[in-house]
Amino acid sequence: MVPVFDCIVLTPERTVYDGKAEFTVLQAHDGEIGFLAGHMPIIGELGIGEMRIMNRDQVERMVIEGGLVEVFNNKVTVLAEKVFMKKELDAVKLKEELKKLLETKDKSYSQAFKNLEKQKLKAKIKVAMR
Repeated sequence: MVPVFDCIVLTPERTVYDGKAEFTVLQAHDGEIGFLAGHMPIIGELGIGEMRIMNRDQVERMVIEGGLVEVFNNKVTVLAEKVFMKKELDAVKLKEELKKLLETKDKSYSQAFKNLEKQKLKAKIKVAMR
């Protein structure tokens, strides 16, 4: 039997996941980081990207848009600004949104804003297509 740990994913609006996990991988601000049972305590800043929670043969996929992760006492706690579960994502609609964003000539959007929105959409498309 594979060792498990508690895992909870929260946003200001809802509890997205609250259960056991064998392995969790998420996007930190500086790259992916993974956790197994018994991981050393850590607090980290989250980036924008995919989070995977693995149990036996099942994988829960979601997109995290910033926040914090804490690992302590065999529990991973994710406090995220926004989370989108795979089942909530529509790849066709997201691709259309990305196309519109890339084609827009609207000068009221800064390049930094467009780049951030592009990163969010690409992460959502990646998860939606899995």
